[in-house]
Amino acid sequence: MSYNYLRNFLDPIDFHIDIYSKMIHITNYEKILTLGSNKIIIKAKSRKITLEGRDFSLKKLADRELLILGSLNNLEIKYE
Repeated sequence: MSYNYLRNFLDPIDFHIDIYSKMIHITNYEKILTLGSNKIIIKAKSRKITLEGRDFSLKKLADRELLILGSLNNLEIKYE
């Protein structure tokens, strides 16, 4: 196992998103720009992520981590 893999596993620094049925897990974001039941916009390092769907609600809000419940219809990533 490489040192970088282990370091990133223990202290991740890069933005990461996992999309499941009715759930979205985001880690290492910088800022929540918009938070609504149909649209969420997140700022991450050098990119802006827009989630569009319905019935969004926050299940977990922790330091650099979000767990969003709801149905995702569209995901857009804009690099800045």
